[in-house]
Amino acid sequence: MFDTIVQILCQIKEGSPSLRERLTLETDLNDDVGLDSLQMINFMVKVEEELKIEIDYDEFDYSHLRSIGTFIDFLNRCAPAAGTYEHAVE
Repeated sequence: MFDTIVQILCQIKEGSPSLRERLTLETDLNDDVGLDSLQMINFMVKVEEELKIEIDYDEFDYSHLRSIGTFIDFLNRCAPAAGTYEHAVE
């Protein structure tokens, strides 16, 4: 799941070639990646499409974006069958 999220972020932020190397489970999706509002919407849609899950927007909170790891934890609660991430991805 981590690799898929990294791939999506790199596609959306195509003008940032060093982004892939900087992304870790601790990367803040708002402050460190710097997605604008349109990019954030595209990111969320792509996550749903690529991971074949439905994000529960009633439960979604801005705090779920404070790190990629936190976002993955939230996604796992939305769709436990989608799989879990490995901690040794850094």
